[in-house]
Amino acid sequence: MTAKYLRLAVAAGALAVAVGALTACSDSSTASAPIGTAPVTTTTMPGSDSSKASASAEASKQAESGASKAAVSPPETKPNSSTTPPGNFPGGSPPPSGIKLSDKDKAYLTDLKKQNVSFMGDDDNNVALTMGHYVCDAKSQKADPMLVKAYVRAAIGPMTKSDAEANTKSDKVIAAAEKNLC
Repeated sequence: MTAKYLRLAVAAGALAVAVGALTACSDSSTASAPIGTAPVTTTTMPGSDSSKASASAEASKQAESGASKAAVSPPETKPNSSTTPPGNFPGGSPPPSGIKLSDKDKAYLTDLKKQNVSFMGDDDNNVALTMGHYVCDAKSQKADPMLVKAYVRAAIGPMTKSDAEANTKSDKVIAAAEKNLC
């Protein structure tokens, strides 16, 4: 009978050790205690005093109140009328006065306007003229027509709402260039 109690005591002890090991391993927390036995304390740096801490707290309160006021009203977004772009700024200005459009250029631009074809941000017709001259240069170099169309389509694409419209407008640009510029 003693052997029976001994086996039961060993089994109960093994079970207790197994339960203890499983309990210790089941902690999925990634936090850990500080290494070492010294207690963790907070201290102030030499040369610091409590008045700086209170000044910091006051600055935090001011920043918080300013942030709450900023969220209430949006900032002004109107451009300042007194500022002007620098002379060498590339956008938003008419073409340089020394550049004259040829009759071919004028006919090409008129043809595009009649067909309701425009390029995004092309206030001075520079992009339209560049595309037209590109078409003529590519044609004179016997470039692949699909490559030419892809390039023109990429330039006209942002102004269109569908692929079909982009294809149609790129065809119009190419036809106008071949008819009036080349």
